[in-house]
Amino acid sequence: MSGDHNDTVSRTDSAATDAEADEGAPRLLVVCGCTRLTVPGLRVALGDLQEVTVGRGPQRSLARHGKAATLSIPDHEISRTHLVVRRQPAGWEVADLGSKNGILVNGEEVRTTTLTDGDLIEVGGTVLMFREDGGGPDGDTDRDLAAETATPVAFRTVSSEFEHRVTQLTKIALTDVAVLVRGETGTGKELIARAIHDGSARRGRFVPINCGALPRNLIESELFGHKRGAFSGAYDDSDGLVRRAHGGTLFLDEIAELPEESQVALLRVLQDAEVRPVGASDAVKVDIRVVAATHQDIPARIADGRFRQDLYARIAGFEMVLPALRDRREDLGTLIASILPRVTAHPEGVTLHRTAARALLGYAWPLNIRELEQGLRTAVALTDTGEIHLEHLSEAIRNYIPPSFANLRAEDRVLRERLIELLREHAGNVAAVGRAMGKAPIQIRRWCLRVQVDLSKFRG
Repeated sequence: MSGDHNDTVSRTDSAATDAEADEGAPRLLVVCGCTRLTVPGLRVALGDLQEVTVGRGPQRSLARHGKAATLSIPDHEISRTHLVVRRQPAGWEVADLGSKNGILVNGEEVRTTTLTDGDLIEVGGTVLMFREDGGGPDGDTDRDLAAETATPVAFRTVSSEFEHRVTQLTKIALTDVAVLVRGETGTGKELIARAIHDGSARRGRFVPINCGALPRNLIESELFGHKRGAFSGAYDDSDGLVRRAHGGTLFLDEIAELPEESQVALLRVLQDAEVRPVGASDAVKVDIRVVAATHQDIPARIADGRFRQDLYARIAGFEMVLPALRDRREDLGTLIASILPRVTAHPEGVTLHRTAARALLGYAWPLNIRELEQGLRTAVALTDTGEIHLEHLSEAIRNYIPPSFANLRAEDRVLRERLIELLREHAGNVAAVGRAMGKAPIQIRRWCLRVQVDLSKFRG
């Protein structure tokens, strides 16, 4: 193989190249280094590139030169010039450049293969991911999170779509606009709320309240305070949680759990910017910024009469939906880098065996980031050498089996059969299948990913 970098450039028709670039937001991502787990992710925007060469270097760096780029990674298992990810008429492909240790795509050794959205590329002890869709609306840029030490942990991402929302949230944080954060349990809603407070100009406290854990008969006393003697057990005056957040941020976690009578009282506080302690005759002015969170479907609860629409209007000045961890696997390494210092005093001494890395990246994470943190805490405690192996992970992760195509919807099974038929007919040529179905190649690859069709099995 020639050492001339230009020998690896794939020449394609310019019109096809431009069309392909417009169809998606292709990215090459450094997810994690198994021996450098405290280093967060890196994103290479592929939109205006023809190829990216990956090889070993003294430090992680990305250098662009025209339509090509070089990604250097400090990994002793990587050859100086290890692989290339390059644009082809049928899509992006990865090719081994005669490396010593080879490359794996989705756990299988390959020499050359066309990539589909979400494919994992193992090069040495480093895991890369290819992403093709779901980018932000304004196009992609390169991003190295290792250089962003000032960025709040909750805002660090190489996901283009999530980054777009975080950028909006950073602007919102500087205002007093109320924010509603929605997402599954364990997706990090309180971390986002704290980052909003830290990014604001408010100098008061951040006061978190779990609305679902408040004693039902004491909710208003806990929130709004009370006067001495207002009820049995009220031996002293109490400011209440809302007044403790004066000048700061009130975080109402699981706000959908508030009973209706407490929703009415909270609405009054937000409308009038004042709170009346239980047993008091006079109201007290408060200056609070509200961030609320829930994993519940609030519109459904409004329709069922379990949540007030006027309160929803007050708390949802800006609404953000946090993605589940399974939908942002590209951030797994970045999340591990942020979690390890919380679970061990020596995070730099923790490494990850490749089989364990594969298992973590293939798992569905039903309990999201919270489950990841607990899993890492347990694995670190179990390892004697500092290297996390498959046996150190939970049984759920070790034994996880992705859903088979038998569980697909009827219409997806029909689509799958049609795709298989055309892929066989056209020897795996995605562009030809796209022409036959009247769709762009990127749509064919998205469909194949969704209905679990392995494109590599149809190529000669």
